Amino acid sequence: MIQSETFLNFIHSAPGITPQEEVQILDSFKYITLNNKEFFLREGQICKQIAYVNKGCFSYFQLLANGKKSIIHFAFEDWWISDLESFLNRKVAATFLQALEPSELICIGRDEFEKWMTNSEAFRSCFALKTQRAYIKALERTGKDKSESAEEKYLRMLKEYPQIIQRVPNYDIAAYLGITPESLSRIRRKLAGDGNILPNVNIR
Repeated sequence: MIQSETFLNFIHSAPGITPQEEVQILDSFKYITLNNKEFFLREGQICKQIAYVNKGCFSYFQLLANGKKSIIHFAFEDWWISDLESFLNRKVAATFLQALEPSELICIGRDEFEKWMTNSEAFRSCFALKTQRAYIKALERTGKDKSESAEEKYLRMLKEYPQIIQRVPNYDIAAYLGITPESLSRIRRKLAGDGNILPNVNIR
């Protein structure tokens, strides 16, 4: 039985959902747990589930030709994770989803997801709105990334996602910003020298 209050609120918020429909939809979801550094998805696999992050933190990334990570985003509690292109089109994924701490997910498989997208207007509307919002945020971030310096990106990250600093390793933050860990250390020293109060970095 799903007991996460935030997840239940999300399902309950679906426009026009009936009590019977809500119970049936919730029965389609299940809990899974992942350990630190365990993968929810690897490059080359077909993504067969979409998941709500009930507890934990995830890195969504690609590997570049030189073997280095290019981190697209991080996901924390109350986020949804998947490779949607792989999940919806049954294609092999070009991305990885990895837990950065012990995590708990609430998942639905592709067949059940497609069933409710076809048969439930409430479920379909809820996920369409969630996808639209995520797409708009991704476009906004892409535009800012092209115009901002690494220091500006770092300051924006601190403002938008302050939990990253305590929960994500320093080298992954650098990969997210598109810089080396050494460059990140220089940015932090400069900002601290300018009188900024910065949180401690997770150096796992």
